[in-house]
Amino acid sequence: MRPAARADAGRARRRWRGPDLWDGVTLAGFAVLALLVLWPLGQLFRASFHAEFTGEFGLSNYATFFGSRYFRAALWNSLAISALSALGALAVGLPLAVVMARRRIPGGGAVRILIVLSLMSPPFIGAYAWIILLGRGGVLTRWAQAAGVDLPSIYGPGGIVFVSVLQLYPLVFLLAYGALQRIDRSLEEAAAILGRRPANAFLTTAFPMMRPAVVTGALLVFLAVLSDFGAPILLGENFEVLATLAFRLYLSEVGGEPAMAATTSVLLVALAGAAILLQRLLLAGRSHAGDSTVAPPERRALRGAAERLLLPAFAWGVVLVANLPLLVIVYTSFLETRGPVFGEAFSLMSYRTVFATVGRAVTNSLTFSALALALIAVAGALLGYLLARRDTAATRALDALLMIPYVIPGTVLGIGFITAFNAPPLYLTGTVAIIVVAYFIRRLPYMVRAAAAIVYQVDRAVEEASVNLGAPPLRTFRKIMLPLMAPGLLAGATLAFVEVINELSATVVLYTGRTVTMPIATYSQVIGGAYGTAAAVASLLVLVTGLALAVFNLVGGREDRMSL
Repeated sequence: MRPAARADAGRARRRWRGPDLWDGVTLAGFAVLALLVLWPLGQLFRASFHAEFTGEFGLSNYATFFGSRYFRAALWNSLAISALSALGALAVGLPLAVVMARRRIPGGGAVRILIVLSLMSPPFIGAYAWIILLGRGGVLTRWAQAAGVDLPSIYGPGGIVFVSVLQLYPLVFLLAYGALQRIDRSLEEAAAILGRRPANAFLTTAFPMMRPAVVTGALLVFLAVLSDFGAPILLGENFEVLATLAFRLYLSEVGGEPAMAATTSVLLVALAGAAILLQRLLLAGRSHAGDSTVAPPERRALRGAAERLLLPAFAWGVVLVANLPLLVIVYTSFLETRGPVFGEAFSLMSYRTVFATVGRAVTNSLTFSALALALIAVAGALLGYLLARRDTAATRALDALLMIPYVIPGTVLGIGFITAFNAPPLYLTGTVAIIVVAYFIRRLPYMVRAAAAIVYQVDRAVEEASVNLGAPPLRTFRKIMLPLMAPGLLAGATLAFVEVINELSATVVLYTGRTVTMPIATYSQVIGGAYGTAAAVASLLVLVTGLALAVFNLVGGREDRMSL
């Protein structure tokens, strides 16, 4: 064959290579999401249209729900505490972000660390700690009563909102702080030159540009509170929300068709979808972009007695109150205890009780989290790379589907899994597999987003050079891209592990006596009034979370040094 003919043949082969590795990843991604997301949700949706007792197809379940004052109250309660918590998180997180971004607060680095730390413990641990402090027999409650002061009750909607705001305000802070760091300070300086006061200059120049971050932070808080099971179940008492209502209905319908539980779950998903749609409407048709930063923002020194006193007090006050639950839990875990009553002497009796009675929970949490994280890391790396490198209709659809597990409340996913996988050929109910798979699909979006973000920063020429030298796609991905993606994968793994090991809302539906985890053990001990044991289990959970963060940071530091 002549050289020209061989060249033409080579070009023809390059034009048509047939299905490759990433086509397989795309199909596998659709298959996994169809099995673990669409199928369970579809089963729930189907069950919601079959009458509770007769099984007849129709809207009777929805008629029952909206015809019941009790059910309607749970719906409005969910909307109310979610909206109030989002507003509260904005009221705390946004001013704190402005203060930390524009002023030199004494110990500002420590403040930022404590802000992130307060996000690491799950809301149910914060709720339990505040019960110890402000419950009917709480430490602060007794001190106040001795002084003749009646403190507000931590139980009910006010307590749920209070705990949720302290737990979730970092979501608003982190997004708003990041947005402020990217705004050119010359814009506000120009407004000041034109005679506007500093506050007015900020509201008319900087704030419109950070609006997407602020709205997104509020949305994340709203969705987190809407799907939260732990704080409402511990603090709500007679205050029912949709997440706890779905759980109670599921327990009452075990052995039968989860009709009303499915209906409540569908409404929860609908509310989450409506919140996302509202976010898009708020941001649609508006330009929030600015020029690339010419003058980076700077922090100026505090001026005047008021700033020197009030701003540090505000910043340190917020982070200390938000992290108080962690200190309370660790401290009380070392006290002697009789049921819900703590003594004054220090003792290890609570830890001995933990390892004697619920020691399996510690092993299970570590095992399940490790298995789920391995699946998340592999699938997240592949899918993140795929979404960043291929812009097709299929990958855009896959990207949209991947956000569904993030939006679905854990209780809904758990009920959906029970409904979908409670019969052959996939009978998973009560097994380790169903919990690991639930953890995997719930937290997969974290890894995918982290992996995709780092791939976007890598020049395609790096891969093209490897392919031109004859390396197959899999080898190029393994040898070239994975090392470059390591920082993003590590960040995603850190967040995924913290979320997985603290998972309660999905586990509470799926666990059995053999598969109890540390969050479940903490919840069970609090419900049973064994506060000392609950404090010990929660302390171990905080310790494991902290150690995981330390290990990931250590490995991340090594990665950074190796890349220099």
